[in-house]
Amino acid sequence: MVERKLNAARAIPARPPQLGLSRPDVAWLGGEPLAIVLVGGSQSAARTVENQVEIGGDQRQADAALARWYRRQARARIEEVVAREAHGIRDPRTRWGSCSRRRHLSFSWRLAAVPDEVLEYVVVHEVCYLREPSHSKVFWRLLDAVRPGWQEQARWLREHGQELRAYAPLIAGERHGRQEENGHAGLRRPTL
Repeated sequence: MVERKLNAARAIPARPPQLGLSRPDVAWLGGEPLAIVLVGGSQSAARTVENQVEIGGDQRQADAALARWYRRQARARIEEVVAREAHGIRDPRTRWGSCSRRRHLSFSWRLAAVPDEVLEYVVVHEVCYLREPSHSKVFWRLLDAVRPGWQEQARWLREHGQELRAYAPLIAGERHGRQEENGHAGLRRPTL
């Protein structure tokens, strides 16, 4: 079944980007762009200040600081929706969220970038597994009852999921006139 789903996902033609996630020096939070501003200083840290993400430390540390910021944002946003003690933020390439047999909820850090209602749908979908651990008719009825209109958020994920899965934020580095694989000169992608 997993192989069939992977093959089906690979068969979907690549769509042109629509969300603008590949814009350099932009972080995404709640479906909204935030300018990335390198502020220097001695501490490698990123923080949200008004409509931007300020990253301290030197240029080499900016990637790690932004990666930590994304993980904190995803955790905070998910904790707002689910008041559970067992959940994790990871970097899965095939799922937005999962619920293990031990009732451990895990979510993709990329959910920090999606609109609130889409994040809430993913979290509620996984929480429904705590009551009904399969995609049975009972599960879908439960999801309908607790999240009416969830189909719109699922549609949003289908339409933009490929772009989100490929998303790796760009931070402008020292410009050496070189072209990276993304076509932007001197840009780096942090490891999330």
